[in-house]
Formats: sequence, C-alpha cells, structure tokens
Amino acid sequence: MSGTETSAGASGEIVLYRGEAAKRYHRHLFSLDDACYRSAGDDMVRTILSVDLDGISRLHIAAGWETVVGIALWTSGRLPAHEVISLLRKAGVTDEELLPFIGADVRDLFPWLYYGNRFDVLRKICNSAKAKVEAKLGRKSLLVYCHLVADEAEKIVASNL
Repeated sequence: MSGTETSAGASGEIVLYRGEAAKRYHRHLFSLDDACYRSAGDDMVRTILSVDLDGISRLHIAAGWETVVGIALWTSGRLPAHEVISLLRKAGVTDEELLPFIGADVRDLFPWLYYGNRFDVLRKICNSAKAKVEAKLGRKSLLVYCHLVADEAEKIVASNL
C-alpha cells in the first residue's frame, strides 16, 4: 500500500492486515465487508501512519507475531532482540524463563509462548501494540483492536479485546 488510502466508508471500521491468512481469520470472526480490509504489505508501521482515518471509528490490525511485536516496539524491519526481550519482561515473562532464548532468533519466542499456553503474555503484547498505535495516532475517539494471528493454529490466538 502506498500513499494515503481512503476510508472504509459507511462501516466506520477498517482492518489493516498482513498476509491473506490474517485477513481470512479476522473475517471469519468479524464478518466485515471486504471494503473494510486493507493489506499492509511489508511495513505495518508505515501503513498505520499513511491510512486515511476520516470517518473511521474502529481500526483493527490483524497480523502475525513479528508484525505485532514490531508495532508494539514501533519499528519496521528486523526486530532488535534486546527490545523484544524487554517487551516480554514487561508482559510478565521472568528472566529465568527467557534464559534459553538469549541469543535466539525472535521468531523462536512465539512457538514457545503459544504452545506453552502463555496467552496472557500474548494478550499483553497486543495491548502494548494497541497502546503504541493510539499514542502515535493521537485520536482519542479511535478504537484500536490488535489481533495476533497464528498460521499454525489457523486462527486469532490473542487480542486486546
């Protein structure tokens, strides 16, 4: 997506998604019109900043682990491992639990959290991403919903709802 997009129209909702699976999982749960969906491409942060939110009261973001963490850290591209570790600490993960992941790839953290049933942590990551978007956009009347999708599970596995 490049430049400024137009709003979703009468629905007052827009969904920025990364990947067709995220769109499909979100649409299955929320049944919004196809006009509400906008592909974010590779840079969700840039997309969030460029989308036209005139007439929009609800912004949904549906994406995978790395994208949602990137939003929470407000960064694009490669995620700084030390910042991801810090985010996880703030979400309640202990230093002892993180010890095996020091020096590991950031992508290795999601399966550990998901299969370890750490949905509380995943939800806090979604809340952090929501808070970051709200702070960066500065629109108090805009409701932001962040949905973390997992291709392995073929569903939304965490949300700030």
